[in-house]
Amino acid sequence: MNTRRIWLTLAAASVLLLAVSCNKKKVEKVDEPVGGSGDVLVSATIKNADGASGSSYIRLIPSTETKYDNSNSIQVGFGATICILGNDIYVFPEDGPTGKQAITKYTRSDKGLTQTGELQTDPGSYPINLAQVTPEKLYINNYMGGYLTIADAKTFKQKGKIDISSYAHSDNSPNASQGIMRDGLYYLTLNQGGENWMPYEDHRCVDVLIIDPKTDKVQTLISEKESGLCFPTRPFLKNMIFTTEANDIYIACTGYFGYNPEYLKSGFVCIPSGTQAFDASRSWDISQTTIEGTNYKPSSLYNTKYIGNNLVAAYVGILELSGSNPYTARNSMAVLIDLKARTIKQIAGIPLTDGHSVAIEMHGDEVIFSAFGKDNSGLFAFNPKTMEVRQTLKAAENINFVHFF
Repeated sequence: MNTRRIWLTLAAASVLLLAVSCNKKKVEKVDEPVGGSGDVLVSATIKNADGASGSSYIRLIPSTETKYDNSNSIQVGFGATICILGNDIYVFPEDGPTGKQAITKYTRSDKGLTQTGELQTDPGSYPINLAQVTPEKLYINNYMGGYLTIADAKTFKQKGKIDISSYAHSDNSPNASQGIMRDGLYYLTLNQGGENWMPYEDHRCVDVLIIDPKTDKVQTLISEKESGLCFPTRPFLKNMIFTTEANDIYIACTGYFGYNPEYLKSGFVCIPSGTQAFDASRSWDISQTTIEGTNYKPSSLYNTKYIGNNLVAAYVGILELSGSNPYTARNSMAVLIDLKARTIKQIAGIPLTDGHSVAIEMHGDEVIFSAFGKDNSGLFAFNPKTMEVRQTLKAAENINFVHFF
């Protein structure tokens, strides 16, 4: 081989090496899945002594028939809202300026959770949950700021806003809470809270906006003013608005969380199928109903899960057990509510819990409650047919969210 051929060969090899090097630079790094693996997503909180602060985490686990620990978990904002659509998990920022001011999207696989998107949020807007209103469109409900954010369901990029500030009772934000789709329209509850996050004394009613996702316009505001119920749904608890087998919309109303002894009304309001108006005759203030198996009456409705046949699994507040600190008091009682018979029964075997652990979900034929009891804490399975309860998951932390894929 002559000198010229050797030089050409070396030059070609150098070009190939350079090309390979350039190609390597173009390859984007793919993050390894994190957050454990399995078919159950759990969010847990380790709270500080005051109960109003602490650290929260999410992770996947293979089953709830075990003992929980925080290994392989992802830290999230304290008490952060978790929303799930299919295998996509959306983690919302905590209230206030601390932490990441963005909604983070993870996608679940057999290996774990991979971050697949992030949407920056406006300062002070406090995004609290989201709903898929069309196959292509998400509505993000901002608790402050007086608007909804419209996002692309695939790219998770902002597409626009819906101004709802004119529907606020006193300030510029009506406090968008939970919503539900029915017959092509989005029914969005408004908390209408004052500076102390409680209902206005001169606006004790239930407000709902009806929005058309085809136009992103508010069709109308409907209100139920007769019953005196207020604060419809809690914004981080998706099951407090639901439809029955008859396609009636029921909305669970929290009222003053049981911390106004002079006004303990809480319960349910109804928008019947085929209408866009409340039927006040179907509203139910549960504060006047004694809980069977106890001498207590509910002072608030903390969470609900409709399980069919007019039955609702729920946590209710008990005024007599509230104590001086609402963040640590174990004043939440698990109950079974019959919307038709208008009865409330205590579910014996599920311990009284604080407000951080009131998650309720269905898994097969069982209702799963999270509870942070004095002696036992974790997840508890309730069979509504037999009224039997068993503890499935043991945890030292507050379990505040659970989802079964």
